[in-house]
Amino acid sequence: MNVAIVGAGLAGLAAAGQLRQQRPELTITVWEKSHGVGGRAATRRAHGATFDHGAQYVKGATQAIEQLLREELPHETLVDIARPVWTFDHTGRIQEGDPAQNREAKWTYSDGLTRLSKELAQGLDLRLDARVHHVEHDQSGYRLVDAQGRVMDQVDRVLLTPPAPQTHDLIAASTLPDLPKAALLSELAKVTYRPCLTVTLGYRQMIQECPFYALVNSDRQHPITWLAYEHLKPDRNTGNQAVLIAQMAPSWSQSHWDAPLAAITLEVATLVSGLLDEALHAPSWSDRQGWRYALPDGICDFHVLNTVLPGLYFAGDFTAGQGRVHLAVEQGWRVAERILQDLP
Repeated sequence: MNVAIVGAGLAGLAAAGQLRQQRPELTITVWEKSHGVGGRAATRRAHGATFDHGAQYVKGATQAIEQLLREELPHETLVDIARPVWTFDHTGRIQEGDPAQNREAKWTYSDGLTRLSKELAQGLDLRLDARVHHVEHDQSGYRLVDAQGRVMDQVDRVLLTPPAPQTHDLIAASTLPDLPKAALLSELAKVTYRPCLTVTLGYRQMIQECPFYALVNSDRQHPITWLAYEHLKPDRNTGNQAVLIAQMAPSWSQSHWDAPLAAITLEVATLVSGLLDEALHAPSWSDRQGWRYALPDGICDFHVLNTVLPGLYFAGDFTAGQGRVHLAVEQGWRVAERILQDLP
């Protein structure tokens, strides 16, 4: 029995791990269009610093997530960000965050959050830099096909985990029965995404001490949605530099998507200086990352997607309704259980 998983984000990797654990005789192949795993659980090493330029940490929201991180995938670099997250509004007024939320563990890795993806990917058959253009279905099963029409894989089951718009385009190009295809396209069209520009600012001078690790915008009326002190993550190597991660609001991100880095840096550094009431207008270096599919707006019906056509499955943040690391992992587990129920 062969299973193909399209997308090596956290949902796809978690599903692959669960399937391998429960049914080790399965042949599981994970296909990923980029050259790395993890999606937005990403870490970059540049300018002598290590920093997470996408997702920031994993919430220890459930016992299952805690067990995964601390027992099933234990790693010496796993750390809890003990400092709290505070809030700010559109006027820049900073205040303490929710005490209950701040009591929850905020797990990351001293060598970067991408460590979680690497641990989940251990031992899997990964095919990187391999873009699946569409799927063909007939009585023999499913074929994964690239943009040149070459068959990449012939399998019995397919799990699709890219963001909903990309999955929608893949299904639209696929050879599937008309009624199930229409139902899938209708369901996938329910979810759009908010884009996010992440701007990283590095400072070789010392900056002011603070009682929080990060700030989150509470009213969604500020150009910055999230501002984190990357150098305050436990044991994080930032080369003795202060490193700030600014994740920008969707409207700001959209209007600045193609702007030069120098212009973006000046504007974001000015906003950060005003918010923190500190002269941070001239960072030593900066970095940008555009996340076109950062956060889903809306949710697809998991049951509908995963019952329309036998052998074809779907999971990801679009079936969770929120872009959270622990939810992506849980959606991977959920769809794996669905696949296992359908296997002979």
